[in-house]
Amino acid sequence: MIKVIAFDLVGVLVTEKDILLSSEEDKLERMFGDNLNDADYLKEARKIINKDSIIIKTTENLINKLYQVRDKDLFKKIKEKYPNIRIIIATNHISFVRNFIGESFGIDYLDDVLISAEIHKIKPNKDFYKFILKKYNLMPEELLFLDDNIKNINGANVLNIKTIKVDKDTDLYVEIQKAIENNK
Repeated sequence: MIKVIAFDLVGVLVTEKDILLSSEEDKLERMFGDNLNDADYLKEARKIINKDSIIIKTTENLINKLYQVRDKDLFKKIKEKYPNIRIIIATNHISFVRNFIGESFGIDYLDDVLISAEIHKIKPNKDFYKFILKKYNLMPEELLFLDDNIKNINGANVLNIKTIKVDKDTDLYVEIQKAIENNK
């Protein structure tokens, strides 16, 4: 039985708008992915912008203008049908995305946010998924993990975690319902 649904952020819960970025924004955006901590991101970003406060403000503004939520009511629909299932976001990202997540998804239906830069673990490494399993005291078959990156899906599958490979046409709610109903 599924007890926790873990969503990747970019490519699953949000899409990236097709917008023109400044040279600085483009360089910063390319560094959003596999971050073990914010210090490493800031160190690299100082090569582009020399002041941390400006890096952080530029990064947060970039996240807000670049990301678009796919389905604003997804978590609400899941919680209404499956109130005992926890919903978490588990993403490879810098912690400066946290405000965007809070403002976009709220706290009413979201149980937790795990960001690689804060937990110091990166998908598809096993320790990322083991962190989730341990934190929520789960058996692998009790976790449903959604990601758009096949390497991350394969990383979860190695541990026998239930997965959904997401593409741009995936109806997240329908696929989650199928996965939950098939694992009762």
